[in-house]
Amino acid sequence: MKKIITILLTFIFLTSCGYTPIYSSKNFDFKLKDIFLSKNNQINSKVEKKLRNFSNPESQKIIILKIDTQKQINILAKNSRGDPSRYEMIISIKLEIQYGQNQKISQAFQERFNYNSNKNKFDLNQYEKVIEDLLIDKNIDSIINTLSKLQS
Repeated sequence: MKKIITILLTFIFLTSCGYTPIYSSKNFDFKLKDIFLSKNNQINSKVEKKLRNFSNPESQKIIILKIDTQKQINILAKNSRGDPSRYEMIISIKLEIQYGQNQKISQAFQERFNYNSNKNKFDLNQYEKVIEDLLIDKNIDSIINTLSKLQS
């Protein structure tokens, strides 16, 4: 009974608080007309897909993007046997932004994350995929912030 009351109160509180998503397409005043990818890889595809979600098709501010991404995994430390024990993943995104009347900007975004190794290589691989997605999301937040501030 106590659990049902808690859930009910939480539901009532959340529905009456006026929650609106921060990153809804209504909040952004730019339209991504074209996105060109430098290479056809998985990271570029993820970035393109996530950026398209923020494009507002009704906006008058038209933007053309050229995207070049790079992923690096560096070994930071090794154990006594010489096996890697600590890694660093870096996701870099270079953008060429064309907007307005042929105005161009080049900007680079980079996020990094340090993590420990795991003896189970499958688990390590799955963890790296999660880290990659989180780093891409952090870069996308920075890119969206930059695109929102562009003046036509």
